[in-house]
Amino acid sequence: MKKQIPLISLVIISFCIVLFFYGKVLISPNSYLFNTDGDAIKNYYTYYYHITNDSSYINFQGMNYPYGEHYLYTDCHPVFSNIFQFLGNYFKNIHNYCIGFINWLMIFSIFLTSILLYFILLEFKIQKWIAVFFSIGITLLQPQIFRLFGHLALSYSICIPLTWLLLIKYYKSNNKLLYIVILFLNNLFWLFIHAYLGVIIIFFEAIVLLIITLFNRLERKKYISYFSFFITILIPLLFFKLFIFFTDNHIGRTNNPSGFFLYNAEPDDILIPHHAPLRPLFDKINGLHINLQWEAWGYIGFIFSIILIYILLFFLIQIFRKRKNLIYQKYFENSFLNISLLSAIVVLLFAFGLPFKLFRESIDYFNTVKQFRATGRFDWVFFYVFSVFSVYVVNQLFLYLKSKNKNIIAYILLFFSISFTIIEGIYYHFDVSSSICKSKNLFSKDNLDNNFKNALSKIDFNNYQAIIPLPFYSNGSECFSRPINNSIMRISMVFSAITNTPIVGANLTRTSAFESKKSIQLISPSFYPKMIKNDIKSNKPFIIIKSNDEITEYENDILSKSNLLFKTDSFSIFNITKQKLFENMAKHEYEKFNNIAITLFNKNGFLVTDTNTFMYYNDFEYQKSNKCFRGNGAYYGEKKGKNIFAQFNPNTFLQDKEYVVSAWMYNAGNEALNGWLRFMVEEFDEKSNKWFETIILPEQSEVIYGDWSLIELKFKVVSSKNKIFIVSKGKDNENQKLCLDDLLIRENTEMVYKVFSYNNMQILFKNNHEIKFLK
Repeated sequence: MKKQIPLISLVIISFCIVLFFYGKVLISPNSYLFNTDGDAIKNYYTYYYHITNDSSYINFQGMNYPYGEHYLYTDCHPVFSNIFQFLGNYFKNIHNYCIGFINWLMIFSIFLTSILLYFILLEFKIQKWIAVFFSIGITLLQPQIFRLFGHLALSYSICIPLTWLLLIKYYKSNNKLLYIVILFLNNLFWLFIHAYLGVIIIFFEAIVLLIITLFNRLERKKYISYFSFFITILIPLLFFKLFIFFTDNHIGRTNNPSGFFLYNAEPDDILIPHHAPLRPLFDKINGLHINLQWEAWGYIGFIFSIILIYILLFFLIQIFRKRKNLIYQKYFENSFLNISLLSAIVVLLFAFGLPFKLFRESIDYFNTVKQFRATGRFDWVFFYVFSVFSVYVVNQLFLYLKSKNKNIIAYILLFFSISFTIIEGIYYHFDVSSSICKSKNLFSKDNLDNNFKNALSKIDFNNYQAIIPLPFYSNGSECFSRPINNSIMRISMVFSAITNTPIVGANLTRTSAFESKKSIQLISPSFYPKMIKNDIKSNKPFIIIKSNDEITEYENDILSKSNLLFKTDSFSIFNITKQKLFENMAKHEYEKFNNIAITLFNKNGFLVTDTNTFMYYNDFEYQKSNKCFRGNGAYYGEKKGKNIFAQFNPNTFLQDKEYVVSAWMYNAGNEALNGWLRFMVEEFDEKSNKWFETIILPEQSEVIYGDWSLIELKFKVVSSKNKIFIVSKGKDNENQKLCLDDLLIRENTEMVYKVFSYNNMQILFKNNHEIKFLK
């Protein structure tokens, strides 16, 4: 029993720490949502909706109506959501506790992490009491705690330590088959909790097993070494891929997600603090501009940073010294710790974006790797491994100093190392714990405010087939999207989850480009055909939920055809029939034009409301192309770099006027509009040598007409004396083509018309729109 006192003490201390910071959650886990913005509300929603409303274990129907989505692309805690869905068949009200379950589990993971780290430290012969306090310090300092604000499934800090402990046991055990099976199940489990967690631990595990096999002659001769690699690494990955392949019926997912080089880690993400007590001191240093990547937060702490620098300097000294330092050699006495550290460094290099940063175009040949664009998260492996290695170094120094009868220095070193590690970590939890209990569980009817309760009592959502949120949001395909608005996303998701009514919009991952294109086309002007109409089988009306945020001209057009049902200070609810939603208004637009045609004036072949208005039009007919929106010509170039479509001398535009530049871009190519392609108005001030930019992302266009998207950008000039350029900019490593046609610039308050015929069709040009109808 006496031998277990350190472990018992650790359990008590760890539990008290977790209870102190997160007691509210542990006592009443079902009462809170840790965050109600961004990815957090989305991840709670997909988890809750899949449990309470989906009839399939595989398909999620809450968003992207009428197509739905494969549940593994929704970040819905796939393992737990399916368990609750299954249990719901036998326990009627169990879904009422599903939010509380993952909240409790995410917090309890913090407690379990300290226990796992304690056993890892013992495996490396760290003295028990030293292991107790350092396991607490490392747990408090672990970077995954901040995922409680959004990426919920990534917050399980037990994942990496558990995998590492299993690897240690595998390495030491004579019964390797047992740990091969456990590692297989562990890897598969984490893949189905979150693909990132699964891939992170499998990558680390693969490097460890490769090093053991390649550098150990005896291991190379053992069949079990190759068998373990096959079972624990390849089989889980293969099973995961095949599972998606055979169960996913959505086509058109992008193989070219943008941002692989945006979310890489850098050395400062490991060495520079992002919280008090040290961060304020760093901020006071003149000339030091710290810009840490949130996705790559992996700060190892001040003490361990000092040890890292100390080890690197010692390493350089040892290269040039003939006589080897005995204490330095002791730091690397444990072979498996060395293997783990080397493996963690390899994983860290990938977190840095290496080797792809050195050969940027090479990433295009590794589509699977490209899917994991937030490589900064991979530095978590280094955090855990190097932290344990640092404790090993401190332990060796402590023993060395004691052997030299320098007990006071030894205990001061130990006390300072432990204390500072714990103090730095505590600041994290003051921050996190004070934030995650601010929001009630909005998926519990009891927690809803009166606005929601009144709306639910007065409107029968069973009479409607889906929710159209305004402002409309659509995120995931990266080829066609609309910006996320937290307010409408939260409101629509609460109503959707509670009433079992799917949402037409989406905030998902790698959504089908074909489905997103048709979904966004719903809010295109009503004189364009809506392809999504053919996929909607129900004739029920739609419910429209609008937040009090500003909406676009085209969204207002939908709203004008709907009926108000309910209005509050924060949202309004409308309904619209399917017939009204999809009614083609081309003939109506032509009639409106006829009513004002007599008042219009001719200018450069167009009809305008004022002959003094500014207007510029380029149909690119001089550039023959096989892809044209109108006529026989179009601008055809490279998506990468800068394309200049038009340029204007000083005094072309007036400072007090707002202008609209629009152009049609071809959207049906190989991911034609994604990859951070920007359409821009650039303004150059020669006197100050400054550039000013007004930017829009073509992928966010509301107007989709077949294979073309109308890009519309409002702008004002800083000074009428500046040169103006209409351009596009793409990443330097893009290899797709760009096609643009019919560039129009007009004053925002003015209208530009033209009427012409083509193939028995009457066509009305209205502010660069094309409105067709039969003669």
